[in-house]
Amino acid sequence: MFFNLSSDILGIGPHDGVTYQVSSFGRRPATGPGAANEFNEKCVELAPGEAHEAAALEGPGVITRIWMTQPAFLNRGALRDVVVKMYWDSEDEPSVLVPLGDLFGATFARPKEYSSAYVGITSGGYLCFFPMPFRERARVVFENQGGGKVRLFFYQVTWLKLTSDLPADTPYFHCLWRREHTGRGDPPFTVLEARGRGFFMGCHMDMEGAGWPWPLNPLRWQMPEGFGMGMLEGWERIWIDGAAEPEPNVHGTGGEDYFNGAWYFTKVPSTWPTHGVTKRDYLTRRVHCYRFHAEMPVAFEERLKVTIDHGLNNCLPARYDSAAYWYQSEPHAPMGKMPPPAERASGGTLKARLAMSAPLLYLGAAAAAVGGLLRRKRERRGAGS
Repeated sequence: MFFNLSSDILGIGPHDGVTYQVSSFGRRPATGPGAANEFNEKCVELAPGEAHEAAALEGPGVITRIWMTQPAFLNRGALRDVVVKMYWDSEDEPSVLVPLGDLFGATFARPKEYSSAYVGITSGGYLCFFPMPFRERARVVFENQGGGKVRLFFYQVTWLKLTSDLPADTPYFHCLWRREHTGRGDPPFTVLEARGRGFFMGCHMDMEGAGWPWPLNPLRWQMPEGFGMGMLEGWERIWIDGAAEPEPNVHGTGGEDYFNGAWYFTKVPSTWPTHGVTKRDYLTRRVHCYRFHAEMPVAFEERLKVTIDHGLNNCLPARYDSAAYWYQSEPHAPMGKMPPPAERASGGTLKARLAMSAPLLYLGAAAAAVGGLLRRKRERRGAGS
């Protein structure tokens, strides 16, 4: 049995208000007559440095759906260049701070199609179904922090204008993106560290192996290197409220195990309402997966810390990007600053491809050595005759 966040946890049903929608339609005037200019009325352009306020809603209410689309081939880099910020009530700091694509679960900043219970990318559309309640007001902002204009940007924000106030203990939606490059022996990657009262819903995560996975001892190629995927041998740990480190409330058995897969994911892609993997590529050492705790959100009364190890005992270097989703009472802990666009780009895969081709060089060197031995043996036989 899975929870319905709106009714089971927030206590909000369809008859508790009236549905409205704001969108990109009419946000810029037509430049002249004709179908082409009328089409331009349906979308907006985000200029470099522009913070576009897509929604300014008066509460009490709850956002029930966010839909967006933009042509990825035309707006290269937009899924990481554009940042989504959401503010509840009178707060000055956002409760949602995440690159555009990562809010919807993009795979290494690319719109790889998948569907889940809360977010998805399907048939060209980007979808978010997390209910987002607010008492006084809500602001949804798309900020283009990149150097290029984002064209043909369409969006819709559907919301329920409530007829009565929210209960005093209603938690608010939060989402935070984090990136970290972990080295051998570094602490585990922190997915989320929150203070207050709330519950953790899950995360999307990009994982990319780094370092040299081919030590001279070939027995280590499988363990701990995992043939380039050894970062998945790390496990999740969750500390709740007064749990004393180093003993967590939750201790996993492996990275892919937390995401409800096994054996470094045997079938890719494999996407389900509560968990899935959209990418697992040994050649590029990249994995993208997600999990939502829809069977029972991880509740906390005071604080929560969620981490994932990079390999057995954090022995392998890797890069992690994650978008964590949770609800909590306000105020929330500071979100920190979003890295600049150049520091949050996915980057290329050439280095990984070269590293993963090393066994071919090993085999070539071994074949050359064996060939040299055979050639010298033939030469000695010829000299002896």
